[in-house]
Amino acid sequence: MIWDQTTAMHHAIRTDVDEDIAQVARFLEGEESAFTSLVNKYRKTVYAIAFKFTHNHQEADDLTQDTFVKAYQGLAKFRKDSSFKTWLLRIATNLSINTTKSGRIRKDSGEAPECDSQAIQIRPLESMIAFERKRKLYQAMVKLPPRQREALTLKSLQDMRCQEVADIMECSVGTVKANVFNAMKNLKKLLESESV
Repeated sequence: MIWDQTTAMHHAIRTDVDEDIAQVARFLEGEESAFTSLVNKYRKTVYAIAFKFTHNHQEADDLTQDTFVKAYQGLAKFRKDSSFKTWLLRIATNLSINTTKSGRIRKDSGEAPECDSQAIQIRPLESMIAFERKRKLYQAMVKLPPRQREALTLKSLQDMRCQEVADIMECSVGTVKANVFNAMKNLKKLLESESV
């Protein structure tokens, strides 16, 4: 039973990768709508990564657009030694890290875009507590070393496999695991020191 599920999962991933490669090929042959399909497929994922790094809606929107512009311009150089998704998310991650390092991020509420006013009206106290926890977590994450923050964001917050994170970060799976472990340890210390 478990073997069947694993086989089905690998087949689904392979099919998804093949579909992306086919879309890239169609785009390179002049079919503009093929790139639009890739944008529609990965826009939310790219935005989520950008937001996790910047905690700013406008910056995340800008970074999402910049990611797809860069991908559009560089698609002819895309080598098929990694999946399109990995290549695209590497672009998104690098742009997000560079923006974070630049110090030009504008202040923002830090509230995730999924938070809506209806939830606050329904359970105001629970929403306030959840928002405050999320805000403290984001503030602590910003203090992590860049590679730890990158690994933790991709692995835990984006729910990626270690191999995917390793491909995006261009490092070994062991390095990803070490960065995630150290990030969690440092995050715990940072959050504990804030509660004292």
